[in-house]
Amino acid sequence: MKTMRRILATLLLACAFGAHAAPAVVQGLVHGSGPEAQRFPWVRTDDANVADRINQFLFIDTFEAMAPARAAEGLRGVDAQNWERLPNLGYAVLRNDGRVLSLRVEGEGCGAYCESFSVGHAFDATTGRHLSPGDLFTAEGLADMARKIQANNAARLRKEIAALGSKARSKEEAREDKIALYTECLTSRQDPVYQKIEGMRGMEIDAKGVLFTQGRCSNHAMRALDDLDDFSTRFTPAQLGPWLTAYGRALLLGEGAAPAPASPFDQVLHGSIDARLPVTLRLEALRSDGSVAATYFYDRYRKAISVFGKYQDGVLLLEESSDTRLRLKPDGAGLRGEWISGQKTLPMVLAP
Repeated sequence: MKTMRRILATLLLACAFGAHAAPAVVQGLVHGSGPEAQRFPWVRTDDANVADRINQFLFIDTFEAMAPARAAEGLRGVDAQNWERLPNLGYAVLRNDGRVLSLRVEGEGCGAYCESFSVGHAFDATTGRHLSPGDLFTAEGLADMARKIQANNAARLRKEIAALGSKARSKEEAREDKIALYTECLTSRQDPVYQKIEGMRGMEIDAKGVLFTQGRCSNHAMRALDDLDDFSTRFTPAQLGPWLTAYGRALLLGEGAAPAPASPFDQVLHGSIDARLPVTLRLEALRSDGSVAATYFYDRYRKAISVFGKYQDGVLLLEESSDTRLRLKPDGAGLRGEWISGQKTLPMVLAP
């Protein structure tokens, strides 16, 4: 009887958490024409709510704008200021197998100067949840991976410093400047912020495993000196096994079944203020010092409102202006609390 109960419990868990979706359809939305046209992903799945959750995350993260309701609307809702900021834009699908949808958004971003960029996004294909390292890996696994990444990066720097100091490269242009750049980089990356996965620039998931990237040593002004560029470390599925949570093992390896973590951070949430004003909020990942940023929209007006603040003692306090703020508490995978402006306080509820 006990054995039968265990089998039944396992089957129920698999039904609840182990279902796989069909691979998503990723369509390119186009801005402009010819070889200079920008392309951006639009995701369709069998579950419209899952697709909307993914599309909203991609649009808000890239453009600080809500996703259109239909692909036919294209990129018309993205304003001219965004296109000036992003003169080149494209994407690649890295994994799309019904368990994980992983994309890379890449191009050129311009502010005071222009730089190429690449941002990885991975989603639970069944629920649309945006995946973070903390979802997939145990705390011990994250620490172990960070140590290996830092050791690989330091070894690469030491190898390049030694090569630059060799007789074979003694006449290389700007040799001393390059040695100084990499020596300073090696020293600065002993800082604790670089010793954690949070110090990495990004995570990409594909069929070959997981790739973590840390930014290059040089700033824009010294870019011409830097031959090493970004630092990337790949972990294969076989290497990942011991570091994965049960949820991570189910998603990445297809082994077993487990529910997603109940956390609202690094997600898009929908809800209302005062039960009558529909809103959408993109809460960013929680930083190691407890600081956090978010962007929210009144769905009717679709204008981005930026808020910044801290998560402390179980309370998320986000400042919008000198007299307007959000005071929220995690409620499972959502948030519940208050929108406060002057003497007015209204209830605010958000969920995936």
